[in-house]
Amino acid sequence: MFGFGKNWKDYSEKVLDERRLAEARNSLIELAGKGSFEGRNVIDIGCGSGIFSICAADLGARRVVGIDVDVECVRVSESNSAKYASGPLKPEFRKASILDEAAVRELKKMGFDTVYAWGSLHHTGNMRKAITNACGLVGEGGVIVLSIYNRHFTSPVWRMIKYLYNVVPRVLKKAMLAVFLPVILAAKYAVTGRNPLRNERGMDFMVDTVDWLGGYPYEYETAEKIIALVEGFGFKTTKVLKGRTPIACNEYVFKKEKEGRK
Repeated sequence: MFGFGKNWKDYSEKVLDERRLAEARNSLIELAGKGSFEGRNVIDIGCGSGIFSICAADLGARRVVGIDVDVECVRVSESNSAKYASGPLKPEFRKASILDEAAVRELKKMGFDTVYAWGSLHHTGNMRKAITNACGLVGEGGVIVLSIYNRHFTSPVWRMIKYLYNVVPRVLKKAMLAVFLPVILAAKYAVTGRNPLRNERGMDFMVDTVDWLGGYPYEYETAEKIIALVEGFGFKTTKVLKGRTPIACNEYVFKKEKEGRK
């Protein structure tokens, strides 16, 4: 499995600053609306660097819990919170897996109004179960924000590349990065017509490229099937943003209206 914690540590130490934090905060507002965080209990599944947990707290959340399976991510998130969290509320961070039923039962007792899982559930090794458990954490009237890789005919090829990256020696990892970096840069520009170095959500192109190349386990699905799955749990789709490239993440916002299937 890819070491996301190390990548987020590099990002936090070399890239993260107040400007990027502001970009991340604005992306939350643009995607889900400030009302999805203000006065709400929020859980950030796969908190990574912790910046979106910090942003949720800054947007007026009543409680914010960030979880990650990688203990290094928890440490990095705590460090970033100590440095950047400006409001009276400080996020809580803990090592936990959304696939762990005992952990999910404990989390459910906290009564979350907003579940935020951007780009994390497709790296669990069991995306369907992860989405199911995440949906189960949302209280009635609450929202879940998801970001899942889109299914494309090249997706199986990328899965093999990602697996290979994780099993080869370090020197070959560097070689693979050197080969794919210009390819990804050119492909993104060709498809979007935008400068790939101008990243959104407070991210960084190099960090994202390492994350993309190494991010394994790796799953993906069409927007139609993700919508059908989540709506089956009693949610209404309120927003869908298609990824800028065919293999990029689609973003979703769903609102819980009623009890769906178990």
